[in-house]
Amino acid sequence: MSSGYADPAILERVRAATRLVVSGHAAYERDSVVFDEPSTSFPLVAGLLRSAAQDDGRLNVIDVGGSLGSTYHQCRPFLSTLRQLEWNVVEQPGFVQVGREEFSTEELRFYAALGDVPRGLVPATFMLSSVLQYLEEPDRVLHSIAAVPSRHLLIDRTPVSDRSADRLCLQHAPKSVYNARYPCWIFSKNRLMRLLTPHWTVVSDYASPEGWHRTADGLPFEFRGLILERRP
Repeated sequence: MSSGYADPAILERVRAATRLVVSGHAAYERDSVVFDEPSTSFPLVAGLLRSAAQDDGRLNVIDVGGSLGSTYHQCRPFLSTLRQLEWNVVEQPGFVQVGREEFSTEELRFYAALGDVPRGLVPATFMLSSVLQYLEEPDRVLHSIAAVPSRHLLIDRTPVSDRSADRLCLQHAPKSVYNARYPCWIFSKNRLMRLLTPHWTVVSDYASPEGWHRTADGLPFEFRGLILERRP
């Protein structure tokens, strides 16, 4: 019933958009769309700086589903004074290949699996920015993340509802972006929190700028973010 983010056309559009960002001809890229004015998730930046402050100005990010470094490029201006920054993107093989060919730096690296990311001296800070809802098995990924030594988990721009169960929908991308539709979870907020709280403490639960929406059949849901810290 759907296509998906593995569509080669999406990768090519993201590659072209990221080239514009890296060359300085665009401020940032999101879902292959380029923007002239910067847009920053300041709760996300706060979570990253909080993590770095606990490790003497060093930050080791594992950005699951981080495209070709979209969030890295948005947050990088606020992280420039850190003593050390390592940003590891875990993505689909096609994105990893393009990332390694064109966009890797001393700070930004690309991997096809969580297990491929080198274990750094600094505890990892995991990031899932508008990603969790597009994973086939989000529970399994969260369990895998919980098993890796890490300090923080940042979940941004994620749809949740007051229902007792998750809802799987089809999301239709605007045709002005690309012609695609893909599976998208709307999470039960209560169930998601029950899954997270055995391993993590909530530092902040905040509203994302996407705000409130409804599905075609009327289910209300809201985009929210979480800054989570590992339980002792």
